[in-house]
Order: sequence, then C-alpha cells, then structure tokens
Amino acid sequence: MDNPENKLSDYIDALNAEKEPEKHQGTAGTPELEKLLATVRLVRTLKEPAMPSPGYPQRLAAALADKIQKNNTTGFRQPVEPNPKPGNRIYETAAGRSRRKRILPAVAALVAGLLLFAVLTSWTGLFNPDVVYAMEKAVAQLSNYHGVLEMRSKNAAGEEWMIRRVELWSDGDKYALRQNDGTMTVNNGEKKWQLRPQKKEVALLPLLPDPARNGFDLRDEAKRAKQYPHKVVGSEMIAGRQATKIEISPPGGLAYYLWIDAETNLPVQLQTAMQNALQTTLTFISFEPNTGINPKIFAYQPPEGFKVVEKDPGQLVATVEEAAAISRLTPLLPKEAPARILAFKDRIVLDYGDTTIVESAAGGAFQPAPNSALGTAAGGPLEVWQERLRWRQDGIEIQAEGTRRVELARQIAGDLTLPDTGKNMVNKARVEVPVDMEITKADQQQVDRGSSPWQLDPLQVSLTFVNLMVSPEGITGEPEIPAASFKLMTNNGAQAVVEVAAGPVKQVYLKRLVRQDETGIWSVVGYDPR
Repeated sequence: MDNPENKLSDYIDALNAEKEPEKHQGTAGTPELEKLLATVRLVRTLKEPAMPSPGYPQRLAAALADKIQKNNTTGFRQPVEPNPKPGNRIYETAAGRSRRKRILPAVAALVAGLLLFAVLTSWTGLFNPDVVYAMEKAVAQLSNYHGVLEMRSKNAAGEEWMIRRVELWSDGDKYALRQNDGTMTVNNGEKKWQLRPQKKEVALLPLLPDPARNGFDLRDEAKRAKQYPHKVVGSEMIAGRQATKIEISPPGGLAYYLWIDAETNLPVQLQTAMQNALQTTLTFISFEPNTGINPKIFAYQPPEGFKVVEKDPGQLVATVEEAAAISRLTPLLPKEAPARILAFKDRIVLDYGDTTIVESAAGGAFQPAPNSALGTAAGGPLEVWQERLRWRQDGIEIQAEGTRRVELARQIAGDLTLPDTGKNMVNKARVEVPVDMEITKADQQQVDRGSSPWQLDPLQVSLTFVNLMVSPEGITGEPEIPAASFKLMTNNGAQAVVEVAAGPVKQVYLKRLVRQDETGIWSVVGYDPR
C-alpha cells in the first residue's frame, strides 16, 4: 500500500463500492497524495448516490416495528442517580418516568410512520394522487378488451329501467358489437358488416369513416376527465369491483360522474347529470382488459341461408390511380402516403390509422357547421369543428378528422391557418350589451338538456337579437330581418362577428362566455348600429 498509484486506485475502488476508505486505509501519508484523494472525493460527489438494496423499505419497517414493540414493553429507562437533586439533568419523579414511558413510544411510532411514508413514497411509488392520470395511462396501454356494457335510465321519481345491453370485443383496429336482439356489427380492419338474424341477411357497410368505433372508445372518457375540473368524491363497488368515484364538472354545465376500477385504473361506469328529468348510466357489468379474444369473432363468414346486402361499401385499392378510376375523382394527396386507400363511387378515403381524409367532388356553396370555428385554407374558409377540418380546394371538398388532422391537412393546403382563439374581436363594438351571467349559465344548462339548440349557432343568436330590437314585443311568424341577411364574418371558437345586411344593426359581436368549445352557447356582447 506504500505505492501512491496503488493507494489511489484502491481508494477509488472503495468509494465506488460505497465504503469509507479512510477507516480502512488511514491517511494519505503525503500532501500530494492527499490533494489527489480530495479531488477524487469531489468528483465522486457528482455521481448519483447508490440506492439501498431491494427490500430495504420492508426491512426498515420490520426493524422499526420491532423497536417500537420493545419500547412499549420495556419503556425508555435510564439509570436514576441515587438521591437526585433538583436541577440535575436526569432528575425525574416516578410520575415523570411513567409519562415518558407512555409518550415516547407514541412519538416514536409517529416518527416511524412519517419516515415509512417518505421511504415508501420515494422508493416504491405507491402513492399516485391523480386517479385521472392513472386512468389515462391505463387506457393508453389497453391493447384489447372484452366486456358487456349496460345502459340504464332513471327518471326524477327514481324509477329505473334498462335501455339496452351490448357485448363488446375490441382488439387493435378490430371490433365487434352484439346487441340484445343478436344483431352484430363487425369491423376487422379490412371489411365491415352487420349480421341481422331477424332478416337473415348480412349488410356490407363502409369501412371508413367509422362512427361506431368512436362511440365505444374508452380514450374519450379519459380525455374528457382530464380536460374538465374533477375531484374524487368516494369509493363504491361497481359490478363487484371496487371503483373510485370522481365528479367531473364541465364549465357552466352540470356535473357528471365516472367510476374508475381501483385495480385496472380503467373506467367502468359513467353517469350523466339529470337532464330533462332523465339520467343515463352506462356500466361495464363485465370487463376483461388485455385478454385472449377468439379470432373467429372478426372473421367474415356469412351464415348459410343469409342474403348479402351490398350498397357501395367501398373497396380497398392498392394505388391512387385505381381509386381515381372508381370514384372519377383526382384526389389531392398529402406528402405522406396513407396506410390504406378506400374508393367509393363518389369519394375517396385515405386512412392514416388515427386520422382519415375524405375527398369528394365539391357541389353548391360551402356551408360551415353553425357552431364551428373558422380558419382559412386554400384561400377560402376552413371549418374547424371538434376533431374535424373541412375546406374546399381545386373543386374538391376535403375533410380531415383525427389526431393528425392539422399536420396532414397542411400537407395538402400549405396556407392552412387555424383560428386565433386569443384574438380579441369584440372590443371593437361601438355599443356594449350587458350580460347577466346567471341567466347565461341557466341558458347553458338548458341547452345541455337538449332545449334551445339555436343558442349554439352565432347566426341564430344574432338573428334573434336583431329582430327583438325591431320587434321588442316578440317575434311572431317570419322575422322581419330574414336569415339570409346574416353572414358569419369570423369565428375563432371563443368570439364571433356576424354581419347584417339590413335593419338597424350593421354588425353583431358575440362571445362564448360559459364554455369555449362546440357545446358552449353564444351571447351577444356588443353591436355596431347602422
């Protein structure tokens, strides 16, 4: 060990092994070597500390429990000085010793509990405060499932009845739904059909787009729960499984409830708010995630004696040229090639997995959905509605829907611009219209119940506002200022401006005051007089 190089090497090895070399090797011996060892210690501090071996938290818990048990049995005894004098540190009465026997073990138990909580939280990650985050993660890892979904309704009087029960199989891009009457809808990724036992027929259906798939997508519930304010309100047994109940509160709307399986972290029950004296509950009365599914369920085999009904279900083609020949369209293609191409007599569908693009011949005037936001694409209007973009380009109407809709749409229309939701347009109004938020919130809840859907359309809200200015006593029959006089100039999803061709108002300014999405109602906040 007299060789400085050997001593330095052994010193480094000892540090890497989480040992204290000074205790075993003594001092450096020379000032030069001491400087080298100090440098090594400094560099070693940059390394992450070694964690205890597996099972350390359990061993620590056992040791602490054993220690607490011994203390409860023997107490914390210290030798007491014969004939103690007041003021001595160890001076105590018999009563004091008794109190310490009772108090110190309790304090030790509390400290041990806090220590264990910190240790277990750090090393085992047992505590995840957000069940919605856990649900989102579990849904993302869901590869397949089989279950039975039951839908029930309850009225304000407490009477409850079952609407329907559906058995579901889902595996990747394949799914099957079987209803109470035996009707079964299947999409195996290459073909979609519906088996109708009562009619003894098999109906071939368009493969894409597929709204039925979206209706049973558990990812939607995870997304909505994360998007809106939510809180845990309890724990209940749902279909024999312990589940965490969370309350989800859409802005301006009534709260609804979602139950998350405590074991799988997957949603097992959804209960809507009471709307129009009716409340709907959807429950997975059985649910098997990531399980084995018989591949025969997704095999297209029409039963003997069944008639095959076909009404342009589309066909998978290998090339764009084949699709163009069938549809008689020359499609506008993104730079990225689609995974699949489906050709119909009047349209072409490009499948990108999580996104589909539908192209068809444009006809008539382009009419955006009433409650959609407006952007621009190919020099014209762009409809932005939920997860859908729609515009016209070179005589083709294009609709992109799905996760990558913006990315793929911009590969077709390079100038595509989404609405700027942060832009303030209503501050230009020459006359401000006061708004009673209590009434507005009540109106929002009314629309949520399915009444007065016209409040979701800025054009209809503007028409009502202007015509009530003309006829304060109320609108009877056809409005004096007709609907054709109103034109939506801009809508960024949160604010909108409507131009009026006739009457006392030139422009109407509107805002979604309660909820800034497609479910939010519009309120007039200002106008420009003519």
